[in-house]
Amino acid sequence: MPLDLHIEGQNLEVLPEWRSKIEQEFDRLQNHYFQPLLHARATIIGTRHHHLGAFEVHLAVTVEGDTITITRQGEFVPPLLVEAFDVLDRRLLERSHIRQRETKAHEEHFRTGKVSRFFPEDEYGFILTEDDLEVYFHVNALKKGKAEDLKPGTLVKFSPEEGEKGPQAAWVQVISH
Repeated sequence: MPLDLHIEGQNLEVLPEWRSKIEQEFDRLQNHYFQPLLHARATIIGTRHHHLGAFEVHLAVTVEGDTITITRQGEFVPPLLVEAFDVLDRRLLERSHIRQRETKAHEEHFRTGKVSRFFPEDEYGFILTEDDLEVYFHVNALKKGKAEDLKPGTLVKFSPEEGEKGPQAAWVQVISH
């Protein structure tokens, strides 16, 4: 479920089956993408005199650094929900592909170092660079390898970034054991 989900009706009462469908779809999207949905809003509007139909469905989703909105109009709410969520799914997928390409571009900028300390039970450790800088990493940053491969002295390449408590690795890859 998104961290912050709001479902509302304007000029109508949101039926339980509509609410259930909306919750299921947002839950599916939340589990489908690597980046969490931070906020989500679904608004169903009874327009009564709208030339494109009696209802509007508005979806708005906030992910890190972006907000995506979808609007659909028509005669019946259930097909509008299906169509709106299909469009939202495609937009999130497009955004995901763009973010992955950006990440791959950043992978060209890496450093090397050796694991200086590793705490497998707590799933984090430190990398010592050639210029004696100690960089924090979490096992979630490990790509193409296993936590069991990380021991003091293991040669790794990594992408440094500034974390809350100092330098940390955005990703870590084992070069040799």
